[in-house]
Amino acid sequence: MRHLTRRLATAAAVAATLTGISLATAPAASAMPPGTAFQYGALSCKTLAYADGDGAVECNGLQGNTWRSLVECSWGFSYYGNWQNNYLGGKTTSRADSNCFFGVEDVTISSNG
Repeated sequence: MRHLTRRLATAAAVAATLTGISLATAPAASAMPPGTAFQYGALSCKTLAYADGDGAVECNGLQGNTWRSLVECSWGFSYYGNWQNNYLGGKTTSRADSNCFFGVEDVTISSNG
């Protein structure tokens, strides 16, 4: 019985390590116009633009790394949203207080690893 317990513990440790590696290595996202749906690692995301000129990224799913929105305004200014993570799953939104006067040009995800 001890050998079985050790084998199960070892298998669980290996699985947890592999899962951690796959969750921490999300791909880089490229800039997209508002309203675009895309995959960011294990997350299903969508770029958003609001009437007040703010841009955002909304993601749903389970992933361990930290990310935030990067909003580019039509006249060249860039703004970052608040840091988010989905390590517990569910839907989170990173909204940049960009106030793009002439509109949001594109939105992307900025990640810290």
